[in-house]
Parts: sequence; structure tokens; C-alpha cells
Amino acid sequence: MKKSAYLKTMFQTYGNEITVYPKYKKEYQVKGFIRPLSFQHLPSSNELGIPFDHTDDGGYLYLGPAEYRIDRELEETKLEQDDVLYWVTKSRAVYLQNEPIYVCAILQKVVAS
Repeated sequence: MKKSAYLKTMFQTYGNEITVYPKYKKEYQVKGFIRPLSFQHLPSSNELGIPFDHTDDGGYLYLGPAEYRIDRELEETKLEQDDVLYWVTKSRAVYLQNEPIYVCAILQKVVAS
């Protein structure tokens, strides 16, 4: 099984329902993971394939399938999981042998005003 197919199956089986709200497109659903971001016990961001230059400031990490390229959406994209809304601050696809295998993003929780 190709790594991208394995990851796609993993997202479908274990991922949470996440709604993506692009600025100029219709919202859509993906299965992925949103978790608090902490680098204390992890390798460097380079080794993880996540966007660079991020410090541990209470952000969140999104991991999702490569076929939903939120890294190609314009600014102001939001994600929602379990009635919690997040802004996408940085995102990128992670490649293996010139093939995108998943998308990761740094998120910030939207604070109600």
C-alpha cells in the first residue's frame, strides 16, 4: 500500500469531522486531526514537516488528507471542530517522492468578541 493511501485510510478511520470555511468557496467537510501544539517532547518542526518558525504560544496543529489542499486556499480560511472555530495561520502540503501525502497547518483559536 502506498504511504498516501495508508494515510488517507488513517484519516478516514480515525479522523474527526472538520468543517473547512474558505473565504471565497463553499464550505466542505474533511476528516483530520486538530490537537494543541506543543514542541516540548517532539522533534524539530523540520523533521515533522510542519510550517516553520512557530513557537509554543498556545496554537493548534491540523493534520489532514492531501486531497483537501487547505494550503492552496486564500487567506482567512477557518476550520471548525466540535463547535470550536480556528484561523489557519500557516499551512503546507508534505511531500514524499514528489507526491503530497498530507496537509498540515498551524491554527489559532478564534476568540469571540
